Amino acid sequence: MLSVNQLSKSYGDQQALQDVSFELAAGERVALLGANGSGKTTTINSICRLLEWQQGNILFEQQDITKSTDYMRHIGAVLGGCRNVNWRLTASQNAEYFARLHGTSKKQAFKTITRLEEQLGLAQYAKKEVGKLSTGNKQKAALLSALAHQPKLLLLDEPTLGLDIQTVDELQKIIIEQSNELNQAFLITSHDMAFIEKICTRVIVLNKGKVIYSGDIKALKEQLYHFEMRLKLTPPDNTQIEGHLKELWPNHSHLSSEDEQIIVHYDSPEQAFATINWLAQQAIVPLDLTINPLSVETAYQTLLDQEVNA
Repeated sequence: MLSVNQLSKSYGDQQALQDVSFELAAGERVALLGANGSGKTTTINSICRLLEWQQGNILFEQQDITKSTDYMRHIGAVLGGCRNVNWRLTASQNAEYFARLHGTSKKQAFKTITRLEEQLGLAQYAKKEVGKLSTGNKQKAALLSALAHQPKLLLLDEPTLGLDIQTVDELQKIIIEQSNELNQAFLITSHDMAFIEKICTRVIVLNKGKVIYSGDIKALKEQLYHFEMRLKLTPPDNTQIEGHLKELWPNHSHLSSEDEQIIVHYDSPEQAFATINWLAQQAIVPLDLTINPLSVETAYQTLLDQEVNA
């Protein structure tokens, strides 16, 4: 459906994007990840035709978006700052305006907007202008406008910003349902890794304007490490174990520390046995000890750390 090919963009001497390429198929839910300044928003704004790039092209259904006359009818977007809504209108008036503008019938628009208003928790503010809503409800209004005309492609830039937990759960359901039932494609940027892990199956990671990973979330985690151990000890015990860490973790693993915790990323459950046995032999009771499968957040951060240290 969407094909971004060797996209490059500079702001003066600063290279924002360098040969960025990826594809998005109908029905896919893909995360675009990266630290602040990595090029995520520039990529989204390019796909939305909000800025021009110097090199490369973007194709939608095999047509160059700069030459397509109806491309914008098929996309919906939520951008930073709720910029896709008129603050003098209510949320439903905004949504109906954009839905009708995109060719949706009045009957279908009303049906879709009514359903989404309930799901997003906006029904109780039906008569209130968007400008008078809270920050979280402004975000809901922006989501309602983007979703109302049921576009083929949705570009969501930090969609959970300001949302309460219940609305985040509902948004997850909406995205999964609509990608499965309507074959809509979603490209999502977010710092909410728990949200990303629940709804996306594929990630694209940007670092300094370059794609450093593109593939399945599962493959990303397996490419790095499978498990994470977090160990917190008293300062004397911590000093004692530090001299033994390398011999306790001789195989493929990654050692680090954070907030007085020893953090180990590793491949197989058996690797943790040596540390647990050593603690037992020394009669050391940890203040805290947790072992979990590697999360997408940890895998993503590990990938970035490897790039920095490369």
